[in-house]
Amino acid sequence: MKSIPSLRIGLGVLAALTIPISGNLYGQVIYEDDFSANDGPLNGRTTATGFGNWTTTDSAFEVTNGLVTVNANTPVPYHAATFALPTLTTNDILSLTITLKASAPVAGTILFGFTPYPNTYVINNGYGWVYNESSSYPNIQFFIGQSVAGQVYSAPLTNPALNFDPSLPTTFQYTYSASAKTLSLSAVNGTNSSTLLNNLDVSAIPLSAFGNFGLQFQDTALGSDPNPAFVDSLRVEVVPVITITSTSYSANAFSLTWSGTGSLPVTIQRREALVSGQWTAIGQQVTTGQFTDPSTPPGQAFYRVVYP
Repeated sequence: MKSIPSLRIGLGVLAALTIPISGNLYGQVIYEDDFSANDGPLNGRTTATGFGNWTTTDSAFEVTNGLVTVNANTPVPYHAATFALPTLTTNDILSLTITLKASAPVAGTILFGFTPYPNTYVINNGYGWVYNESSSYPNIQFFIGQSVAGQVYSAPLTNPALNFDPSLPTTFQYTYSASAKTLSLSAVNGTNSSTLLNNLDVSAIPLSAFGNFGLQFQDTALGSDPNPAFVDSLRVEVVPVITITSTSYSANAFSLTWSGTGSLPVTIQRREALVSGQWTAIGQQVTTGQFTDPSTPPGQAFYRVVYP
């Protein structure tokens, strides 16, 4: 649990920030799933507070035996799934960790990335998306823009710089900084790891593009693939920057406002000493970006805004 620096009030007046640093620290909004529970259709699967539920373009996606995969042959060779992310601000950091393996030896590909639209295909409407193939031409590709526009990375898995084994799952670590407008991508496969992109300039990608996480299976079906594609685990984290924007003290009441959390609920805590004593929650599930303590204790008090 992280918070902004505490504020001190005393003797009827607002004193000052008690820590001589910026008011910016981080909270976290996290969805993490290893798919070990609640087998069944992926469509409608719940995620976490601040995120939308999974939606799919067809009934092929399912969760079974700790994996996301497809349940049978279908006439449709493409399967897409999405869920909504918390609304990003210009100061947020978006982090994604996903472990997956495309099908082999039958031609198959997994694509993942972000899209402004729900329930859509990454290959058509994705931004900052990854293409991972593990079959006839095992490779990793990365695209900035929609469709196949803006390719900035492409390498065979067997490239000496990677030396990845297509038969093994690969874990991708993906980090997007909204303030710096940069993106980094790394991958681990077996005992080998590689930094694929390091602080790539993605200023051409609009912030609205990161409205939904998108997952796509291509040319894969459980009935025809002896080793079908799967996703083993997924973690998405949004790190909002909480910034105190104003404070005031009047008639024994202390008020503060902040930005960076949007409509996410925060807790306001107070204690009477900076480095000792228990923090007491005096405001919970606050979503308005402002709070007033109507009756401050005598002497001094310290406040913090906490998420989650």
